[in-house]
Amino acid sequence: MEKLSLLVSTGNLGDNIIEKGSFYEGAKRDIDCFAADAGTADAGPTFLGADKPHNPVEWEEHDLEVMLVESLKKDAPMIVGSCSTTGTDSAVDRYAELIRKIAKKHGLKPFKMARIYSQVDKEELARRMEKGDTEPLGAPYALTRQVLEETSNVTASMGVEQIMHALEEGAQVIMAGRACDDAVLAAYPIFRGFPRGISLHMGKAAECASLVCWPQMIKESIIATVYHDSFTIEPMHPAQRATPHSVAAHSMYERVDSFTQAVPGGILDMHGSEYTAVTDRITRVSKSKFIPSPDGSYKVKLEGAGEVGKRVYHLVGIRDTRAIENIDKILEDTRKKVSDIIGPSRDDQYELYFHVYGKNAIMKDLEPVERTQSHELAIVIEVVSKDEELATSVAKCAKFRFFYMSYPGQMNSSGGSVALLTDEPLYPKNKCYRWTIDHLLKLDDPLDDKIFRFAFETVGK
Repeated sequence: MEKLSLLVSTGNLGDNIIEKGSFYEGAKRDIDCFAADAGTADAGPTFLGADKPHNPVEWEEHDLEVMLVESLKKDAPMIVGSCSTTGTDSAVDRYAELIRKIAKKHGLKPFKMARIYSQVDKEELARRMEKGDTEPLGAPYALTRQVLEETSNVTASMGVEQIMHALEEGAQVIMAGRACDDAVLAAYPIFRGFPRGISLHMGKAAECASLVCWPQMIKESIIATVYHDSFTIEPMHPAQRATPHSVAAHSMYERVDSFTQAVPGGILDMHGSEYTAVTDRITRVSKSKFIPSPDGSYKVKLEGAGEVGKRVYHLVGIRDTRAIENIDKILEDTRKKVSDIIGPSRDDQYELYFHVYGKNAIMKDLEPVERTQSHELAIVIEVVSKDEELATSVAKCAKFRFFYMSYPGQMNSSGGSVALLTDEPLYPKNKCYRWTIDHLLKLDDPLDDKIFRFAFETVGK
């Protein structure tokens, strides 16, 4: 096989819908595999912690439907990784049920579907931890029993090996739990004998579909074609271009080191990668390498989230320029007054945050602009507590104090500086969660059946 083409139509399946125009344009070509990542940690820890879907089921079904029908027409495998954002076991089951529903709706011919589960049992993880098989990745602390007790759900991010095993078993449709983004796309080329370095770099560059191209468009399809010495990226939307700049930029983003990417079993090395324009719309990438772990180890990333409490919000708007000039002092005074009213003895029972949009809500203490030029500010008051009544009282108290703030040059009284979107407290549907586990787990076998589990079935008439 000299080359292999993948149709990549979305970088987050179900998070807004695939644009059908460019998808069907790509489906006219000789496509060997339909692949899509459906996961992200960008959505925060809530959906993993609560084990709830991030996207509307209608959007997920839409994307799965267009991919499934076309992949079966071409007798090409369909691979979806990190089902329903989080890749938990229930998320895999939810996608599998949608596949069955779609197959029945269209009367599709029988096909073999694999479900790959990657949610990790906490007791099993505790045993591995006590053996010394875990280590911190992004977390600034070691994994402990206490951390596990504070964690609601844990997943392990699979690499290409687990997806390749499903392919070896004859699966034509694969619904995978939490997976490395690049592995979802790279698994099939590697399975068919293409170089691991080239395939992994293709997966890294193409995992967000049309976001690797310029100008930026979302949910448009691209074709990634893998050769034995390189790969190419071509957008299917006529207004987009895959340029050396756009492909290199997407290869390097979200990295601590722009030229390397750790994967289970080794590292993708992009130091020597070359980006060449084939046409004004197609770019070729070559000389990317896979470097196995020096000690031969195979480590997978663990993601865990745990419940912190309930959240309550109030929204306050300020337009008085004198209040804006003194906002830091106003926030300090408000925090102190809230503590006095609620009671200093309860300070450790809640967390009070002020997110000041128009000043530093995005970057907080890292914001380099010290003096805002905004003519108005939006202050999001956020309170987190295990006691929802306490959280509501704290949030209401903070909101109330803004009506009676005092600052130099003040020319009004009693609420004249404040505007409210609503006087009602706002309660998110889900509880508040935090990331608890960002660690590595060493495996003796990539197919360790206590971590990755497989189920196969025949779907269709």
